[in-house]
Amino acid sequence: MNFEGFPFIVGWELTLACNLSCRHCGSSASQPKAMELTLEESLAICDQFKELLVQEVNFTGGEPLLRPDWHRIASYLSKLGIVTRIITNGLTLGPTTIAQMKAVGISGVGISLDGLEATHDYIRGYKGLFKRIQTGIDLILNAGLQLTVITTVNTLNLDELPSMFEMLKSVGVSRWQVQPIFPLGRARKTSELCLTEQGYIMLGKFVKDFGPQAEKASMEIRPGDSFGYFTEFDMREPLWRGCPAGLLACGITSDGKVKGCLSLPDEVTEGDLRQTDLWNIWFHPASFTYTRQFAGEKLGSFCHSCDKAEQCHGGCSAMSYGSTRSFHNDPYCFYGIKLRGS
Repeated sequence: MNFEGFPFIVGWELTLACNLSCRHCGSSASQPKAMELTLEESLAICDQFKELLVQEVNFTGGEPLLRPDWHRIASYLSKLGIVTRIITNGLTLGPTTIAQMKAVGISGVGISLDGLEATHDYIRGYKGLFKRIQTGIDLILNAGLQLTVITTVNTLNLDELPSMFEMLKSVGVSRWQVQPIFPLGRARKTSELCLTEQGYIMLGKFVKDFGPQAEKASMEIRPGDSFGYFTEFDMREPLWRGCPAGLLACGITSDGKVKGCLSLPDEVTEGDLRQTDLWNIWFHPASFTYTRQFAGEKLGSFCHSCDKAEQCHGGCSAMSYGSTRSFHNDPYCFYGIKLRGS
């Protein structure tokens, strides 16, 4: 065993089934995969987490609530003492579902909100969904569950971020994650949503300008992946030290494949849990080479001449791969954009 780190955080795509067809979906979620994990297989995977020191599991999809036995997997993880969170599009949220979340030990809920009413409903392709999300937010907060509102920032909602801030603050939301859109899945085919360099800088300025206001209101604006790096806009702690995929975290797809990050496309996998266990995949010498075996000569054209490259390792793996079909070449970087413009 040459690599000695552990996957403290696991993202788990419970199903690729989805009751929406969002324009920006990086997974192009719609129908379940042909051979999704059974409940028995899923529980057997849970049993492998303790020896790998897994501390947190985040259920995603698709829409994870469409998997009928999601609560049984969550309950099992809770009995193992593993923190479990769930990310939902909010369409099926109601008092019964939220009560079930509390009963099985869900620690936190992430709910997607991608703009003000017209924008959100357009991006999500479902008229009236915005109002359902408002109701869902109230239900989650009233139930005492930890809530994170997640916004995929794109050209259509970028100018709405200040108004969204005021709205979320007014209803008592304390955590808001703003995630730059990845050019993957459906988003790759929807150019109207993809951020320009100027739009990306505007996102950085928004977080810098509104972060202090949020703090005064006991609210946190949390930058998502591929936010940065190394300028006055990137105020994260600790400082960026390269993509954590395959170093501190990994993802499991609904058919049992292992990735460094669930945002990466299915072509980038490290192994199959139906063929071997997670320990062997995680510690295999050929796994996650894009992060574990980084070297300066692997840097792409956006990053090869950057003086921060040895610390940064070429930025977010998913944004790099989605934008350029290669690793260590993330074009969405505050520092890089600044250098290219100087």
